[in-house]
Amino acid sequence: MFIELIDLLRCPVAHEDSWLVASFQKVSNRFVEEATLGCPVCSAQYPITDGIADFRGGAGANGPDAQPADVTSDLGQHVPSAYDPDELATRAGAFLSVTEPGATIVLGGSWAGAAEPLSDMADVKVLALNAPKGVRESSTVALIAVAADVPVAPGSCLGVAIDASFNAEIVASAIRAVRPGGRIVGPAAIEPPAGLSVLARDAAYWIAETPQQVVTLRRASR
Repeated sequence: MFIELIDLLRCPVAHEDSWLVASFQKVSNRFVEEATLGCPVCSAQYPITDGIADFRGGAGANGPDAQPADVTSDLGQHVPSAYDPDELATRAGAFLSVTEPGATIVLGGSWAGAAEPLSDMADVKVLALNAPKGVRESSTVALIAVAADVPVAPGSCLGVAIDASFNAEIVASAIRAVRPGGRIVGPAAIEPPAGLSVLARDAAYWIAETPQQVVTLRRASR
């Protein structure tokens, strides 16, 4: 994991937001190969092994070797089952409306296969959750193993796309992670929670938008 990307990560335990403290064991050219990330609030620890940050915490589900689900979808155009990373990145970028250079995007499961090309074409940082084998880390792509949480600060992501290899809890975590007006792509097997505005859906996936932030207008006093 590129050292600067560690600043994007947070403890998934429910408590006040805080950066994680890193204890490095092996670093090469600013890439952290072995380390421990510690939470100063609850004292939880998360290892980085072979460059992959592991936030499963012993949950045992959805690890880095979990089988990603099929990404076949008719939303907009057909996404092939045996995905081409560039084509998948184009779909992910369109579905999530990735138009802001420097933003943070989360791609989970099969969608994480688009991490490298999406990062390059849109100039964004990508957190690849439980990515398929062959996805490589870079200065803008971080590989992360998770169970049921997106380990980032609330409202810090432009968008999140996940597949059916995740359980329903990850959607609630994605809602917290995405900024107001940001987008979430979720599998049809998980019903979009109330409060999201569903923009499109088919038999495989849905695209939804989080509520826009409401600004209260006040009349100036005379």
